[in-house]
Amino acid sequence: MVVLDNASIHHNIDQQTIDRWFLDHRMVLFYLPPYSPELNLIEIVWKHAKYHWRRFVTWTKETIDTEIAKLLGGYGSEFEIRFS
Repeated sequence: MVVLDNASIHHNIDQQTIDRWFLDHRMVLFYLPPYSPELNLIEIVWKHAKYHWRRFVTWTKETIDTEIAKLLGGYGSEFEIRFS
């Protein structure tokens, strides 16, 4: 399964090409509902990067891996997009 948001760039590819590729690779394409950033994991990653990771420090690969693992582990509970 491939999950995409509804960005226009995801709709600009020839539909026949997409259908053929997904059929050949036994995959299903699923679009998130429009205007649903709370369902899109990458939006939460970008938010966290923008507000928490942009300090001017040098990170090691291990630090980056740890931070990403912490973020993914807290998805939907500790890290989420709220509209209040």
